[in-house]
Amino acid sequence: MGLPQTKIILLNRHIRIKSRLVTWNLRRGLGILLLAMLFACANVPPPREQSALPSAPQYEPTLTPSPTPLPPNVTPTIARPTLSATQNGFPQVVPTTPSRPITRIPITRRVPSRDPALLNEYQRGIAYIATNRDEYRSMSSQRALDELFATGANYISLLVTWYQDDVTTQEIYRAPNTPSDEDLAYVIEYAHAHGVKVLLKPQVDFSNDEAHWRGQIAFESEQDWHAWFASYREFILHYAKFAQENGVEEFSVGTELVGTSARTADWRAIIRAARQEYTGLLTYSANHSGEEVQVQFWNELDFIGINVFYHLTNYRTPSMEQILEGWQLPVRQLTNVHNNFPKRPIVFTEVGYPSMDLASVWPWNWQRNGAVDLQEQAMLYQGLFETWWHHPEREWFRGMFIWNWLADPNQGGPDDPNYTPHGKPAEQILKYYYQMDAPLQQSNVTE
Repeated sequence: MGLPQTKIILLNRHIRIKSRLVTWNLRRGLGILLLAMLFACANVPPPREQSALPSAPQYEPTLTPSPTPLPPNVTPTIARPTLSATQNGFPQVVPTTPSRPITRIPITRRVPSRDPALLNEYQRGIAYIATNRDEYRSMSSQRALDELFATGANYISLLVTWYQDDVTTQEIYRAPNTPSDEDLAYVIEYAHAHGVKVLLKPQVDFSNDEAHWRGQIAFESEQDWHAWFASYREFILHYAKFAQENGVEEFSVGTELVGTSARTADWRAIIRAARQEYTGLLTYSANHSGEEVQVQFWNELDFIGINVFYHLTNYRTPSMEQILEGWQLPVRQLTNVHNNFPKRPIVFTEVGYPSMDLASVWPWNWQRNGAVDLQEQAMLYQGLFETWWHHPEREWFRGMFIWNWLADPNQGGPDDPNYTPHGKPAEQILKYYYQMDAPLQQSNVTE
């Protein structure tokens, strides 16, 4: 006698889940093997004696000092860097000749689309940043982008910063080092010519206030709040229009404005105004230290963006087991965020680690000094991907943007303590996962 229909459905679902778990465990095993091989080749000294640290400090901010293919006749060939012989035990990236001439072929700009199916594609992103005007349009930037594309990234986030004088003022303005619209358009066109999508990510910093950060912007009077949001609206709508004109696929309406994001009505008004100017996918980039829970306007957006720099361990030299254990609390917290907004997938709009001792304790602290520790950075990358990448229990996760990649092909290397993975063992782990074949994820986004 045949099984009832309900049992057949449950049996089929059980088989699919088991199949996904087996596939994921195989990939995890391959990732661990790759990590072991990298360390074996890196002549990394024996681990230092592990010492527990006191309690972790409070979270602090991070500051900044597949689409439809193009027609064959305008799609350039990506010149992928190759690895030369190792130097000091670490792989060295050979600089490549720019894959496109400086006189570029015109590309038809597409109209940004708010199609939920676009979120079926995992976002293998990298945050691309420049700190000076005209830097995005330099030949050095073109080389840096060529090497970024060689990681297997299919997205870049593009950062542009305006300023206000200090935490108490309400006027937001361009500064001399703010990238021009022409700088941004250059990078967008170059990325699109390589089949890479763009998340445009405007943000606010202070020009004369080192004692505060953007997450502390807040006001006592409604008059001051009204003035600040009016200035912010002018700032963000400028870039919403720019994103529309340049075919940008995704747009972030704000970044880590913790002190403002509890004003849900004001942010809903900003988002709806942005919708009038921009027809693509919208997000907000929440800070990792509780703002992702505080925000109540996620349903107005197309996906949940979080800048992820969670404290993971209290150890100077953590083991992989301790790193994975450290991810358990953030996983539960982000699962709850998803459960509160089940139709909105989650993307890490920033995530990264410096190649510095104690990176697992203070991953957000870009201002501190410390000894170079390439091994810890590589282990943190491995733990990140093992926890999140195509995990069968977290299909609502849609990818990440690694923090960061500078507009400088000489960045990084074995003596660099900063966040970039360029020229470090972490870059090889990044390439392994970003070039991994994986099934499409199904989106739950609705209008």
